[in-house]
Amino acid sequence: MANPWFRMYTEFSDDPKVQMMPENFQRRLVMLFCARCKFQKLVESEMPFLLRLSPEETAETKSVFVEKGFIDDDWNVLHWDKRQFISDNSASRTRAYRQNDGRHSDGGM
Repeated sequence: MANPWFRMYTEFSDDPKVQMMPENFQRRLVMLFCARCKFQKLVESEMPFLLRLSPEETAETKSVFVEKGFIDDDWNVLHWDKRQFISDNSASRTRAYRQNDGRHSDGGM
């Protein structure tokens, strides 16, 4: 099942690869991340719709993103699994916290 969210790291605002692109390409990158979050495999013929671009703009975007190392020639987002690991299961963390600190549940020391 696809995730309804993805991690967006603060380095986005400082990364020269991102910030030296025009704002419309930065938006396209975020749209690409949204699409990748929804779909395991991105399909070339669907990219104009997913990015809300013309076929010509999509081709230009792909060229820039491949050159910058954001994607490969098949629209695979590079390093996605490394940065978008699924580990946010708060139930197990909460359970462990309550088991270890439950004796202090009254707020006292």
